[in-house]
Amino acid sequence: MNGRKWYVVLTKPKQEFRARDHLIQQDADVFLPETGTEVVRNGKRTRLQQPLFPGYLFISCTENDPLLSKIRSTRGARGLLRFGADIITVQSELIDDLKRRCQALADGETLFKEGQTVKIQSGPFREYDAIFHQYDGEKRAIVFLSILNQQQKLVLDLQDLNVA
Repeated sequence: MNGRKWYVVLTKPKQEFRARDHLIQQDADVFLPETGTEVVRNGKRTRLQQPLFPGYLFISCTENDPLLSKIRSTRGARGLLRFGADIITVQSELIDDLKRRCQALADGETLFKEGQTVKIQSGPFREYDAIFHQYDGEKRAIVFLSILNQQQKLVLDLQDLNVA
């Protein structure tokens, strides 16, 4: 793995993009996962890109990279995420997976496919597995849940579903 690690950078409130841009200007390898959200502004619906993890972004560098000591003085950044005195690192496999998922969403790919098993994350059917059927608008999905040997059709928020 060429000695590089992924670190978590804490950003100032609502300054994730500013921190990313200033770190990139310092030749840093930065990843800021984003998600699209619909908002209503001036009576019109518009799509807005927002950080997937507000207040955080990721940076890849070696342990002795001088950039690590400059993060606190970078505009928009507060410092590195720590647990006690230890600087937190993130596995590169997790970053690769996040990059793949964010790119798939940006390319218009759907997160769930028909017939795929999904896990319900909240509500009365929390932790149950269901079968994804189709999207119902931009924020909901239709799934089939097997209860008492019968398939029940449920309409759930997409945020309540996860890949099983």
